[in-house]
Amino acid sequence: MITVVQLSDLHLGVPGNRERAVRAVAGARALGADLLLVTGDVADHGDPAEYAEAAELLGGVAVLPVPGNHDDRDAMGTVLGPVGDRVHRAGGVNVVLLESLVPGAPEGALSAGAVDLLADTARDPAPLLVALHHPPVPVGHPFMDGIRLRDAEPFAAVLAARTEPALVVCGHVHRPVATTVGGHPLVVAPSVGPAIRFPGEPGEEFLLPDSVPGGALHVLGDGPPRTRFLAWP
Repeated sequence: MITVVQLSDLHLGVPGNRERAVRAVAGARALGADLLLVTGDVADHGDPAEYAEAAELLGGVAVLPVPGNHDDRDAMGTVLGPVGDRVHRAGGVNVVLLESLVPGAPEGALSAGAVDLLADTARDPAPLLVALHHPPVPVGHPFMDGIRLRDAEPFAAVLAARTEPALVVCGHVHRPVATTVGGHPLVVAPSVGPAIRFPGEPGEEFLLPDSVPGGALHVLGDGPPRTRFLAWP
């Protein structure tokens, strides 16, 4: 069994987001989880200085990062370590980290190699955690649904062929969402940076600057996957 804390969408480089990230990282450290997963948009502009700031905040913590649409693949990888498609194994669980970044575009896509890597790993009956930035299914927000993972059918088909426990986690949406993909649970983590307003909620702003930084705690390898959403006022 392993516990995984997920942080997402820090957007360092935006005024006020460092303070939010300080609270979130301190809260994540205090949980003492086995792994810390960061599902993209660590930086807002993809600037090396923003990744240096992230490295300072995360100092001493082993981090598994995947890039988001605001990230720069090379700058992020230079400072935070590998960001490409890969598998990390811990506590009897396979963690598949997939890069959905399309440089210069807000929407995401997976390479054929990424889908093949997922398919190969999914054949192992061990518990499976799949992490990427872009949601592979609609989440009910017109703008965010327009920039989700494109051509997600092969990804979903791999998961649909699997009967053993699996959990898919992502970010990008800046709000917690729970749904399914390929018959398995999909969890969208809340953001460390400000949340966004969903249709039907009062107000007119796109961002909610008074929202609380959040994250998610996932437990795998002890029955069905379990998730608890986190908040750090």
